[in-house]
Amino acid sequence: MNFVEHAPTLILGLPLLFAFLIPLLGRISKDMRDILFLMGLLLTGLFVGIMAYEVLTVGGWTYVFGASTSEPTNPITSYFRITFVADGFSVLATLTIALVALGAGLFSFDYMAGHAALDKFYSLFLLTLAGVNGMVLTGDLFNLFVWFEVTSIASCGLIAFTNYRGKSVEAALKYMILSVLGGLFLLISIGLLYGQYGVVNYKLLSDGIAGSPGLFVNKLALGILLLVFGMKASTVPMHMWAPDAYSESPGPATPLIAITSLGSLFVLFRLTFGVYGVNMGPGVIGTILIILGVLSMFIGVSMALVQSDLKRLIAYLSVSQVGYMTMAVGVALTTWTAEGINGYGIMAMEGGLFHMINDGVYKALLFLAAIAVIHATGKRDLNELGGLAHKMPYTTVFFLLGALSIAGIPPLSGFSSKLLIYQSVYLYHPILAIIALVVSIVTLAVICKAFFNAFLGPDQGQTKGEVPKGMLIAMGLLTVVLIIFTLFPHYVVAEIVVPAIRALGVIP
Repeated sequence: MNFVEHAPTLILGLPLLFAFLIPLLGRISKDMRDILFLMGLLLTGLFVGIMAYEVLTVGGWTYVFGASTSEPTNPITSYFRITFVADGFSVLATLTIALVALGAGLFSFDYMAGHAALDKFYSLFLLTLAGVNGMVLTGDLFNLFVWFEVTSIASCGLIAFTNYRGKSVEAALKYMILSVLGGLFLLISIGLLYGQYGVVNYKLLSDGIAGSPGLFVNKLALGILLLVFGMKASTVPMHMWAPDAYSESPGPATPLIAITSLGSLFVLFRLTFGVYGVNMGPGVIGTILIILGVLSMFIGVSMALVQSDLKRLIAYLSVSQVGYMTMAVGVALTTWTAEGINGYGIMAMEGGLFHMINDGVYKALLFLAAIAVIHATGKRDLNELGGLAHKMPYTTVFFLLGALSIAGIPPLSGFSSKLLIYQSVYLYHPILAIIALVVSIVTLAVICKAFFNAFLGPDQGQTKGEVPKGMLIAMGLLTVVLIIFTLFPHYVVAEIVVPAIRALGVIP
């Protein structure tokens, strides 16, 4: 068996396999359950690495189920094949997802120890991981719908997992209602495009749309797709589910729920560039993304200002960070024409996509550090915390690194990606750069308030010491990745981000 060729399907198949094995074999012993969960995480990460190495060194490929070639030869059979796309953009997305999932999964061993129904938690975790990977790897719309539903159902289960908290059930209900509506509208958009072109494959749809870009059905389907994945990505004004879901999901699940939002943003960018492309007036689509981005940045950070709940504060900052990525990619879209994309448009794409992988890592670190505080003290209200640096020095450092990164403070990697965004959007319109800088300053103020209230000041005896070593190791892993991104930002952009941009067809 050629493991390299089959890496895309193994990235999905392995977490699915272990998700179903855990409830069965996990009954033998708790150790067996934990080993299966760890194997699912590590093997998935391994094949993400294998696929990434092959794509970045040799080139990408399309994996097709039930066929020896990816090229459609018969409209009756070939157009309906399930396809996965292994290219630079898939590498960027799956690497981000794998890093966050591994960190959150390792964190869960000690955090969830002794919790009832832990086999169900692990299964839901791996199902969510498989679902979001499926969304970013798929090459056809109907398969996208399937993985969209898998992600929604598993994520809903994770959010409601601590069902003894009424707020968790309420948050899961909100998420479920929006996800059901999102799935319904996604299916409607698929039906519109299939009814017009008779295909669901991305490449074939792109060819069909290129031949008739002005059709109303194209615009309607695009509007629905923007609505659905904008909602799942937690862009304002469709962000209302995210603060509840992030703050009420069980600790280690929070970064994973957040990465499903980032996965939805990856899907949105794949559809706008890869399916609709330059033929559908990218200036209009880009302008919409810029507006959504600015609203998300401003409203997200404004709501974070008034929060006292530590997890909820970070959740609103997460909404704000999504705005940076959306705005940057929107600027790139507005500059894209049949002749190509200009210099600052490429810079905006580099900044937006680099910020996505950055945000996935430092936001996961920040969430896990906050969850460590809640685990050690039993408190999440900043007004009731203080002086934790005396007893929790490692968690203090981890939280500080994540906080400075999300605020874009040099020399951390969050500054490197934000600097690319500042420069590119300034060349597009200076007011966007001013807004981005002001939001970063307010973000710094918010995060300084959180750090001061939780960690500084005299020891108040709220905890006896650090969280267990497994939780520290998980945060340490994400910190190492963050430091690598900080020390080698040019390498990350050149070797990971640029191939992702090239895979979208923005640059040759």
